Amino acid sequence: MNKDLGDLDDLEELEELPDLEPAKLEALPAGELAPPAPPVPASAPAAATAGPRTGPREIEKAPRMLGTAAVILTAAALLPWLVPTTDGFPVERTLAKLVILLGGYLTYAGIRHRHGEPVPGFLVKLGGLHPRALPGLGALVMVLGLAPLIDPGALQGFIEKAAVAVGVLVWCQVQAYAKGGKFNPIAGLVVPMFGLGGIARLVTIAKEFDVLALIGSLGVTAAGVLAGFTLFVAMKEAKQHGKAKKAAAAEARQRERAAKRHR
Repeated sequence: MNKDLGDLDDLEELEELPDLEPAKLEALPAGELAPPAPPVPASAPAAATAGPRTGPREIEKAPRMLGTAAVILTAAALLPWLVPTTDGFPVERTLAKLVILLGGYLTYAGIRHRHGEPVPGFLVKLGGLHPRALPGLGALVMVLGLAPLIDPGALQGFIEKAAVAVGVLVWCQVQAYAKGGKFNPIAGLVVPMFGLGGIARLVTIAKEFDVLALIGSLGVTAAGVLAGFTLFVAMKEAKQHGKAKKAAAAEARQRERAAKRHR
């Protein structure tokens, strides 16, 4: 044992190794791509991982339903659904409703122009003056239709015209959302209010029966019911989107912790 230890004493000392300089990272040559970012797992929901949208999108169920309710309300409210036609067809009120439709068209043209979509030539020049020129003109025309300048009717006639205006504006809002805007389901709260008016008119339809009033009241009521159900669907979709965002955030934190452990 001691002999073995004595042999160890006879070993020659090793020469000192020169100090090595720390390695330097060379910059990537110009034009060379940087290392790709880690891919997003397929399990992450697209809605939770995507950035803000500014272009056309596939709209969800709730906005589609609200857009359908707006179309039904507009079409039904064009009829004399609240005021009976015993004294003749209300030509002035119908003309006022068409003026409101024209204002809605100008508003929609403003939405298209803002997103670079084609509109008639004279509207292109008007929209080029200011981003709010076409929507502002549309709102002015709708106010003209709502005012008693064209239709000197009573309160019931004004409610009929207001139903057309609300239907047009809600539909325009859905179209703006489909092109990248924000969706506000609160705007659909006004549509069910007209639905209540349609139900009240159906209760009295037997006393003053009118075919046009019957068709219009049924349409307004259906639009109100559909718009009311839209709010329930919107809350359900918002809950699902919230869960998807939480799941995506949890997966991102897991990937970050895993990357730290491998450093």
